[in-house]
Amino acid sequence: MNREAKESFTRFVAARSNSLIRLAYVLTNDQHAAEDLLQTALTKTAVRWRHVRDNPEAYVRRAMYNEQINR
Repeated sequence: MNREAKESFTRFVAARSNSLIRLAYVLTNDQHAAEDLLQTALTKTAVRWRHVRDNPEAYVRRAMYNEQINR
């Protein structure tokens, strides 16, 4: 990930983390599990950042949902 992409991803995480952690909590009903779920989804998003930049929140939400279903 180049510097610009890293900064863009960091801004996204800072701006949307509160909303995303709330969704993760709804999916897991546990604070620690929600934090783990969000971290996993953000890791997957970071790897694909070039491809999901246009709508990253949708990608993270889908990644959280899929990860929770697979658990």
